Amino acid sequence: MGLSAAGMASGLDIAGMTQQLVAAERKPKSDRITTQQKQVNVSLSAYGQVKSSVSAMQSMLEKFGKDEAFNGQKATSDNSDYLSIKATAKAKSGVYNINIQQMAQSHKLMGKEFFSADPEASLGSGDMVIKVGDKSMTLNIGEDNDDLSSVVDAINNANDNPGVTATLINTGDDGGSKIVFSTKETGEKNTIEIDTSAMTGQLASLAYKDGMVDSKVDEMQAAQDAQIMIDNFTTVSSSNNTFEDVIEGVTLDLKKLTGTSGVTPDPNGTNDIDVKSVKITIESDEKSTKDSLKSFVDSYNSLTGTIDKLTGFDADKKPDDPNRAGALNGDSLTRSVSTQMRNLLNEPIEINGKLYQMSDFGISIQRDGTLELEEDSDKLDDIISENFAVIGQFFAKEDSGFLAKADKLLDSFTDKTDGSLSVKEDTLKERQKSLDDDMTDLNKRMVAYEDRTYKQFLAMDEAIGQMNNQLSSMMSLMMSFD
Repeated sequence: MGLSAAGMASGLDIAGMTQQLVAAERKPKSDRITTQQKQVNVSLSAYGQVKSSVSAMQSMLEKFGKDEAFNGQKATSDNSDYLSIKATAKAKSGVYNINIQQMAQSHKLMGKEFFSADPEASLGSGDMVIKVGDKSMTLNIGEDNDDLSSVVDAINNANDNPGVTATLINTGDDGGSKIVFSTKETGEKNTIEIDTSAMTGQLASLAYKDGMVDSKVDEMQAAQDAQIMIDNFTTVSSSNNTFEDVIEGVTLDLKKLTGTSGVTPDPNGTNDIDVKSVKITIESDEKSTKDSLKSFVDSYNSLTGTIDKLTGFDADKKPDDPNRAGALNGDSLTRSVSTQMRNLLNEPIEINGKLYQMSDFGISIQRDGTLELEEDSDKLDDIISENFAVIGQFFAKEDSGFLAKADKLLDSFTDKTDGSLSVKEDTLKERQKSLDDDMTDLNKRMVAYEDRTYKQFLAMDEAIGQMNNQLSSMMSLMMSFD
């Protein structure tokens, strides 16, 4: 409210007195709320840092599991222009020679007749049945869709299209365009058949079936499976140019044909290609495992560093130093993260009837709770090489491996619903909102208090004015007696 500078009757600074009383009334209450708000904000920020560090480590461990970081296999091709390769942890070490004898192809047909592109030209009517493999569709061609463009659209946009695409080739001749049919998928099972026996007009000429006599449709490209020979002994086929698990845990992507040797006649005409086969090598990815161990140690030490900083206490610093104690000094919840992770690190895991610990893989726990990886690179390489399969199982074994146990433990802190850190954050946010509400209520009360106090001072000023008037009257009366 607007306050006048002084009382007209008393000459008192009513506005100033009111503001002083309001400030005196507000200060202890406002200071208490502000102090609590600062404490809550600091704690909320600190818990956010802890949760962020825990979540970061959890994400890294989850990525390790997806990438098979501790038991990965490295696969290489000596000529990726012809063949690329990927391997999972299931792959076994070995060397193979792959001869690419045949690439997968889609089936392509082209009608011999020219069709007019005139939208007014009627090409025929009736049911056209198109089949690809064991799937088929029936198109009804009538007066509303019997021109060339409409027929092609009807084929391509049909809801039950079995996997065929119709396109037009304009040869530049005055005769018009030819229709080309091609399958969307490769492989010899995906062959096209077209039944136009129920059709009239020029569209009836598009009938096609393998071995059909006097067909008016040419086969531009035969449907064909990809075919490879492994080590000049085993021949394998695939409906597309990707071979999965032909060699366990390995995916082969064919790029182009290799040459052939000693084959007469050569059906693919590849005798002149210098590359007769592609050598693929599958071996343990020990470097990736080593890098993953380093990343794990660094991530864990980052987490413990954050926790130590926030919960620590430096007695060497002066009592009034704000950095003497961490924002979460003495907080048992935050300390429990370190304690439980340390316990998990010390917990042995059984692999093939034998118990293993982190220390068996060059990771040791220091007195300050941090991890240290074997510094001697050659010695660490030997440890990884000797224990490669065991390391993979130790970390990645389903349910009982370290990654699974650590994820479960960390999830108990970070889960959005009932994770202890998440619950603590929610509690602090509720407290934060409650304090904000308290400050809003205090502001409202102070406005009312200011208004009430000001009115009281005005009433006092008015009373003083009345008293002054009465006193003046009495003085005038007394002077009149003189």
